[in-house]
Amino acid sequence: MSPNKVFAVRHHILSMLESGAIVTGEKIPGAREIAEELGISLLKVQQAVESLCQDGVLQSHSRKGTYVQANWQIRVLKENLCVYSPVDHFPWIRGMFELLEDTIPGLRSSYAFKRGMLELRTTSHVLTQYDDYMDLSSIFEECYPDRNLFFERPFKPFVVNGKMVGIPFAFSPRVIFFNPKVFEEAGCSLPSAGWTWSDFIGCVEQLTKTLPKSQIINWRPAIFLFMNFIVRAGGRLFCPELADPVTLDSPQVLKGLQLFRQLGDLLTGEEIDDGQYLDDFLNGQAAMHLSGRHMMNFIQRSGFKDWQTVPMPLFDNGVDCSAQATDLICVRKNCTSVELAKRYVTAMLSEPVQDCIGQWKHNIPIRKSSAFKSLDLDDSRDALFATEVAKISTDFNLEPPFPGTFVLDGLERILTHKIDLETGLSELAQAARTILGVSGYGSNGEVIKSLFYSSEQDPEVINRLKPH
Repeated sequence: MSPNKVFAVRHHILSMLESGAIVTGEKIPGAREIAEELGISLLKVQQAVESLCQDGVLQSHSRKGTYVQANWQIRVLKENLCVYSPVDHFPWIRGMFELLEDTIPGLRSSYAFKRGMLELRTTSHVLTQYDDYMDLSSIFEECYPDRNLFFERPFKPFVVNGKMVGIPFAFSPRVIFFNPKVFEEAGCSLPSAGWTWSDFIGCVEQLTKTLPKSQIINWRPAIFLFMNFIVRAGGRLFCPELADPVTLDSPQVLKGLQLFRQLGDLLTGEEIDDGQYLDDFLNGQAAMHLSGRHMMNFIQRSGFKDWQTVPMPLFDNGVDCSAQATDLICVRKNCTSVELAKRYVTAMLSEPVQDCIGQWKHNIPIRKSSAFKSLDLDDSRDALFATEVAKISTDFNLEPPFPGTFVLDGLERILTHKIDLETGLSELAQAARTILGVSGYGSNGEVIKSLFYSSEQDPEVINRLKPH
């Protein structure tokens, strides 16, 4: 049996699924038709179809044909590398795959499939779904025993209960990209490092006099945006070292969300379409864009020249830091091949792949040598990212037993439905305390304000639940 020919048939059928040429419940072309189209033997086609049936993508009905299964998008296939964004959004993905082909034969990129055996994911996804992923600690150590090749600090949030659930591939602080021409036309002073929230809001108000509110800044109630406001206000969702670790109803979190909502209200409170806003900024029509360094990838491809970067404004009684944006190498727990995981980690952290993303200015490569090649310290716009790296906050506090997904969903709902902030945070925090109380967290000497708290629970159970 030739695995390459079977793979070619699988890839052909999967590509039809991903393109929408065939859809859920629909009959796929017959085996003979596929064999003739691809010039592959009927036996190999039948073997490929049968393997997709075993994977839960297709279902064969005797004498009727083979049909597309419901929920095929959630199946985890051994050849799929699932990347969070389609290739037309980030063209460096195509170049990365070309470099991976020799190391991992048969690997295919997947966007319609929501999961893959191998994945490249973002911060909040990994920290809220960490239990789906393999511990990569020993694999990373074996593949790269010299940790000095990489920036160390970005790894911190992704070691959960002693397990490395994701390996940083690239990372970035978040800054504001702005168009000086638009500011000058509105009569605004150009922003600079150290500007305050009052300065920022003053600029927003002035800009609304000459620009549509949909072209001021990319505001919407998204995690990666509002978490930066919370962090910059000095807030944390959870603080494990405190007697009551639930701090999402703290004055700092409230302040961050109040400022975020204040900005949204100035922009009519309506979320702005990401794609349209990006086009407006790259066409010189929009004023500001809050983003990580990957924004430079879009700018580089667009040819847009008239732009600058500046740190986020400082908040009164806040802190000078931003939440880390991270792309993470992940391997699902149901991967039975340690060798596959090793090849994936080795390739993704290799100099050729890291140099590739560095050339595209996609965030900061985690490999130091690639980062130093990528960052242009003679260009103040790019040099800002090197300065801001030291100010990244890595305290996400979404590891177990803290109910991270629940809280992030709650915060999004509070903002989307314009719920009173103090009331919403109070209720959400109490719900989080109840969840922790039910899990037993806090019963070993700490005080959790929940009816489910009991100081008589078994300390050994509690110690297993507590983060280490």
